[in-house]
Amino acid sequence: MNANLVISTIKQLKNEIGKAKNLKDKKKEKYILELDKLNTRYSGIDVPESLKTQYNKLNSKGIELVKEIKTIKDKNKLETSVEVYIRYLKASLCDFEGKTIYLRKYITSFLFSAMLFLALSPQFYGFILPILFFLPIYLGLKGVKNRSISGFYMTMSLVPVALMTSFTWIRYGLNAKLDYTGAVKAIVDSGVAQGLAEKLVYIGPIFGCVLMIFACLQLYRGYKSRDLFI
Repeated sequence: MNANLVISTIKQLKNEIGKAKNLKDKKKEKYILELDKLNTRYSGIDVPESLKTQYNKLNSKGIELVKEIKTIKDKNKLETSVEVYIRYLKASLCDFEGKTIYLRKYITSFLFSAMLFLALSPQFYGFILPILFFLPIYLGLKGVKNRSISGFYMTMSLVPVALMTSFTWIRYGLNAKLDYTGAVKAIVDSGVAQGLAEKLVYIGPIFGCVLMIFACLQLYRGYKSRDLFI
């Protein structure tokens, strides 16, 4: 099934956006450029019959937006409506092209990053940091499964602290080579038992390297799957 209906709707949107008086010229140029790119991509696809309902819904929402642009006076509301529909076009295109596998890959790398972060961060940053991120991790995962852009941003917020934690453990491992006794004492002082601390001197830096790999993998897969979210 071709995408002629959506292509026609995209052209109408471009026309109405170009005529909208309550949009700045820079915004118009940005939206029209994105719609031009989407128009080209939709011209070269065949929509699977199994996704016909989604395709029809996508087109209906586009027609509704065309009508809304003529009546919406609030600039912020108009910009939000256009941007949401553009994300919807991109996300649907990924579905039509069979690229949803990137979503599963992203969720997998995120889960490993989250588990390792929650396990490794308390030894150096206490329990406050993982507690602060527990809710964003939970809500982010739930949002990502629902293809929510806010859920995506929540999960991506884990990457910087995961990298910070991994670098801390790697640096600790390098220092432990020079001063094994002092390295063990640093962990014991954080409230960890002596026996466990002696094992963490070796195990911690190894898992820190693994965490760094998964955090970088999450960042890469997040970039690859960013268009899947609405």
